[in-house]
Amino acid sequence: MGKDLATIQRVHRSMSSTLLWLTLLFFFLLLSFTTGLKGSLFQIGMFISILTLTVGMTIYYGFSRRKIWAYRLAIVHWLFLILICSLITLLDLISGIQGDVMSVIMAIMLIFIVIGMVKRFTSFSNPMFMAWYIGQSSNILASSKLQSNEMMAACPHCLSILAVKPLDLSGADLCPNCGDKLVSDEVVAKFSAEEE
Repeated sequence: MGKDLATIQRVHRSMSSTLLWLTLLFFFLLLSFTTGLKGSLFQIGMFISILTLTVGMTIYYGFSRRKIWAYRLAIVHWLFLILICSLITLLDLISGIQGDVMSVIMAIMLIFIVIGMVKRFTSFSNPMFMAWYIGQSSNILASSKLQSNEMMAACPHCLSILAVKPLDLSGADLCPNCGDKLVSDEVVAKFSAEEE
């Protein structure tokens, strides 16, 4: 158990540092683009750059300190950074095709970064990671006592870790912690339509 928690802490530290340096990289890219603008466009660009840095650093700060409010924001920010890195990779590949060797090297490096971020993204939905993040590490111990038809899952609303029987869940099942539905109306409608 201690070994698992140490692994989760290591993953979290790695994800936090990735959020930090990619947020800073994006800020410096915006800043370098902004310096080429003139007049009011320069002022707007500087405002957007500083706003982007402030939002990104706030999300990083909250996520690195395991604040509940930062969890979903970190997911959105992570996806945003994947998108930005992918776009920059595409632009570098286009420049590389036109003969710019440095752009090819940058594109190769960014491809590895994007692949790593996509692989690491699954950690956000890992029940053990979520339980550790919100301070419910004791619930991880319960996973070793699950019955054969049970599994660990997180409430989609409050992220509480629960032992559920997925085949027995219905639209009427509520989270014992927040009282919201464990299964959305859309999922119930989808599976009801498939059964008919």
